[in-house]
Amino acid sequence: MLTYLKQFDRRLWVLAIGWIASSVGFSISIPFLSLYFHSTLGMSLTHIGLFFGFTAIIRSVFQSIGGELSDRFGRYHQMVYSQIIRSISFLVLAYAIYGDWGFRAIAVLIIFNSVFGALFQPAANATVADLVGMDKRTEGYSIIRVAGNFGWALGPALGGFFAEQTYAVLFIISGGMTLISSIIIALFLKGIKMDYISNDKFQFGHIFQFKGYELIVHHALLVFILYLVVSQFIAPFSLYSVDFMGITKKQLGFLFTLNGLMVTFLQLPITRLLRSVRLSIQMLLGSVIYAVAYIIIGATATFMAFAIGIAVLTIGENFISPPALAITANLAPPGRIGRFMGIYGFSVTAGWSLGPLLGGLLLDLAKPDFIYSWGFVSILALVAAAGFGNLTRRIPKSLNLRQPHQ
Repeated sequence: MLTYLKQFDRRLWVLAIGWIASSVGFSISIPFLSLYFHSTLGMSLTHIGLFFGFTAIIRSVFQSIGGELSDRFGRYHQMVYSQIIRSISFLVLAYAIYGDWGFRAIAVLIIFNSVFGALFQPAANATVADLVGMDKRTEGYSIIRVAGNFGWALGPALGGFFAEQTYAVLFIISGGMTLISSIIIALFLKGIKMDYISNDKFQFGHIFQFKGYELIVHHALLVFILYLVVSQFIAPFSLYSVDFMGITKKQLGFLFTLNGLMVTFLQLPITRLLRSVRLSIQMLLGSVIYAVAYIIIGATATFMAFAIGIAVLTIGENFISPPALAITANLAPPGRIGRFMGIYGFSVTAGWSLGPLLGGLLLDLAKPDFIYSWGFVSILALVAAAGFGNLTRRIPKSLNLRQPHQ
């Protein structure tokens, strides 16, 4: 395994460490923001949901803008400066919470932070493609994904401890961790060569010009459908399992921990196991696994059955994420990896944003026969699977490469 890991550019590991710091910084505070809005500011759950939905829409738009900017002006400065600005905004948020500035001021600061987070993400994803060859992109994105999930595992655990004292402390820590991320990137990632930098004058309309890029639009649409499915794991599943099926919040926390640990320890082995499978076929298989997982969840009502369903779901998750990014990078012509990462980010964020709304509506309509709601979600997963099967016939073999044996 050590020999296998040494084959990657050391700067990929540096980026992974920066990604861990950034993930810890984000996840130590943002997941607890809903509690602050509800318990301290007295906001309704509906208003909280609307705010986060609005924020997600803004973030998805700036994902596309960020991808375009990274192609035209380079990844390095965009990553460094966006993280510095996010760090400052986290610290101002801490002061706003400490000083009881109220919802409007805090909402503006959260949206501001989300904009620069959206500018960072496609630049960072494109940097992975700059650092690894086409034949190793799934492994490269697997490494980054493990790093991000490791950060997500640490963040909420630490946040739960510090939230008992004051919410302001969470955002101070977020600011510090995000600053550490920017310092790591600034010191060790300068000089990464892009395949091509566009000298064309930037125009906002360029972001949405897809003529000749029909394959990425097809891929992005399927990713959107699939992430409508993926996003059911958070809010809709939490509501279904605790409020309707009666498992405890502690048991729900265990299920989330199970998911995080399985990603951390199984992502790279699964990626290596699938190295001889075409990328779009990996997406197809992952979509089918998701369909099976949600049928298990919908057809059962015990904690152990939920654990089996989440374990199956996480295997599907490990199937889809690295190849989805690798396909995006492979489809991009010279100088357009950032733009394509922005399109991909838009689709993922849109799916994450609308998925919980869809899931809540389905649960309401299906009550008390919840198998119908989860069955509909499974059908969506199978629709995505069929789409990826069709995409396999359309993507040139050279861009849908099998991973070579090492």
